[in-house]
Amino acid sequence: MLQKRGRITRRKKKTVPQTEFDNSKKRKEFAVFVVEDDQAIRASMKEALEEEKLVVHDYMTAMEFYRDYREVVPGVLVLDIRLPGMTGIELQEKLASEDFPLPIVMISGHADVPMAVRAMKNGAFDFLCKPVRVDDMLQAVSRAYSSYYSIDVDMDEELDETEDSLNRLTSREREVLDHVVDGLSSREIAEELTVSTKTVEAHRARINDKMRADNVAHLIRMCFNFNAAEEA
Repeated sequence: MLQKRGRITRRKKKTVPQTEFDNSKKRKEFAVFVVEDDQAIRASMKEALEEEKLVVHDYMTAMEFYRDYREVVPGVLVLDIRLPGMTGIELQEKLASEDFPLPIVMISGHADVPMAVRAMKNGAFDFLCKPVRVDDMLQAVSRAYSSYYSIDVDMDEELDETEDSLNRLTSREREVLDHVVDGLSSREIAEELTVSTKTVEAHRARINDKMRADNVAHLIRMCFNFNAAEEA
């Protein structure tokens, strides 16, 4: 079923152990700064976050946020890549040069995924794909909370599952995945491998299936976490 534009979507929650973030009474100070130029999407995100007893500050442009954020407030910046005027990528780069203390979660459309991957390589904490799902957004904010407050999160089971999934990939699929994680588009991967874009898309579909990824953002996050653990 097609999802309506201008809203974030909801799906059934999986049963997971409750964390400090999940308990609003135990949760430490943590605000969510949302920069999104689509008013309907921004309002929907704000509503969903406030339902979880989170303080939300929302902005239509990157410059509005940049001018407003003057004192360090614990939280996370949820930032759309494509914005009028200063883009999300440009704001991220500007904040990085100023040692911005908050984790940044990028929001991207499908066509902007390579840009989002590059943003993560340049320090962005996470990214979400449009249409943004409520559970995905809350999980990203929860991960950002744990990161900001240096809360240990047991990743062993998730890393083992990722390793098992990676072992199911063929050598060609692993090659395509490496290029995806490097931030290349399907067209760029096709040029690198001297195959058609259609062939690359077919490989990517099989990769998502074998990796049990909900979407490309989930796939990239699994790979980033696995690579970070391998390098630790």
